[in-house]
Amino acid sequence: MLTSRSEAPIDGETRSPLQLVTEWLTTTDVRITVAGSVDMCTAQQFSDYVFRRAGNCKLLTLDMTRVTFFDCAGFSALADIDERCRRANVTWMIQPAPCMSRVVDICDPFNELPMSNGGKFESVCA
Repeated sequence: MLTSRSEAPIDGETRSPLQLVTEWLTTTDVRITVAGSVDMCTAQQFSDYVFRRAGNCKLLTLDMTRVTFFDCAGFSALADIDERCRRANVTWMIQPAPCMSRVVDICDPFNELPMSNGGKFESVCA
């Protein structure tokens, strides 16, 4: 298994609010783990990373269970990834974090994104 991490911060820089790690499980099966915020400030970095790291895969898993904040820019990035995967005939799946539920429920009412739990979230409200 090959693993690569996103670039570490340079001395004196603050840590990025988005952390990305790639694991090639086979030559065509890749898992990208996402941690932190996927929002207006990081959505482009997120989608660029996915396109760059998963360019030659046939099976893509986005492990987003460690995402702590997700907004509609993050959803837009997922929609772009979905479009590219469909055109390239790549099977893909999202393992979502609970914080993604409200945005996904509003922006994807027909459950078109390939969520590992069918797009259904347990309520995070008590």
